[in-house]
Amino acid sequence: MKSKVPFNIGDKVSVVNDTLNGEIVQIEKDFITISCEDGFLYKFEQKELVHKKEWNNMIQPIHHQNEGEGNKKKPKYRSKKGTLITEVDLHIHELIESEKGMSNFDKLSLQLETARKTLESSLAKKQQKVIFIHGRGAGVLKKELINLLSKYPVVYHDASYTEYGQGATEVLLFQNRNKI
Repeated sequence: MKSKVPFNIGDKVSVVNDTLNGEIVQIEKDFITISCEDGFLYKFEQKELVHKKEWNNMIQPIHHQNEGEGNKKKPKYRSKKGTLITEVDLHIHELIESEKGMSNFDKLSLQLETARKTLESSLAKKQQKVIFIHGRGAGVLKKELINLLSKYPVVYHDASYTEYGQGATEVLLFQNRNKI
């Protein structure tokens, strides 16, 4: 199975079913050699690679026409104690206008990049809590979100069932890694 979009030297690619990312440095008949961030060269078949998309430019909030009444849930609110809590709905239709032409990998990548940016921003702002709304579904997004969270100084658990049902994760952020 060949890629629908041809690969060229210099293209940024990701390896399917792996965490490797790199740049194409050589294209042979059946194999493509990529240079990864770790400095090593790896050879793969074309079917094992996908073009890497840069999501930074695509992540923009949806602006509803009636700003005052358009959003059902506010992205940020204050708890009873007055601390700022950020809510992020990771459903794909909440992140972009149209998902047309996106593969499941593209959608998941966008959702995880949004979660990562929110998490890092919240840590930088010294916030204490973030709620990620991921929905129930097959559980793929939740598993990947938990994998992402394990790399940060946080503690997480299912969010309030009465407020969010079974499809949200509450994350408590620590500013001092020694507290974990």
